[in-house]
Amino acid sequence: MTLGLFDLDNTLIDRRAMFARWASGMLERQQIDAPGALEWLIDVDGNGYGDKNRWMPLAAERFDVAEAAIAADREAHWVASIEVDASVGVALTRLADAGWVLGLVTNGPPGQWDKIHAARLAGHFDAVVVSELVGARKPEPEIFQLAAELCGHPLDGWMVGDHPHFDIEGGRRVGLNGAWMRGPDPWPDELAPPTMTVETIEEFVDAVLS
Repeated sequence: MTLGLFDLDNTLIDRRAMFARWASGMLERQQIDAPGALEWLIDVDGNGYGDKNRWMPLAAERFDVAEAAIAADREAHWVASIEVDASVGVALTRLADAGWVLGLVTNGPPGQWDKIHAARLAGHFDAVVVSELVGARKPEPEIFQLAAELCGHPLDGWMVGDHPHFDIEGGRRVGLNGAWMRGPDPWPDELAPPTMTVETIEEFVDAVLS
């Protein structure tokens, strides 16, 4: 058996596209037609690392709309903005059929579960670990150790994710090979290179099962 741990956002689901869909819809629903509004929102979101408690007040002021209206729109429409890529589930099934033990390890609030269910991912994993529910977050070793323990497998295998520091370097420090899901930014010079670089989950599975 081989252990495979996977990140969620921009690894198993395309969070960049998800945010763009939600933001575009929110602007239309709130009747905001300011030039460059969508690009500004995408920028302040910071690919999910921007604090919405900081950028929502800025957006409310910039677009002259109630902050509560933006928050309510996100609550109502955020999860519905997911588009499921069927190839991800197929690829994960191939790993399971090959005897892999699979875990999902994500930083974030309990609401990450809403995305996991909406994307129909939960059934593919032997364990799911959400950072704010367990009191540890990537790149801390404890969250990887917990995921491996819940999977019933030694901490020996792969970490697949898009974040060089949180996913790949964090995994490397506990002995995991790293498969980096290439994003818009280059690999940081200060980090050792990942074991492999891939564009999709399917590409990763093809490589490790070949």
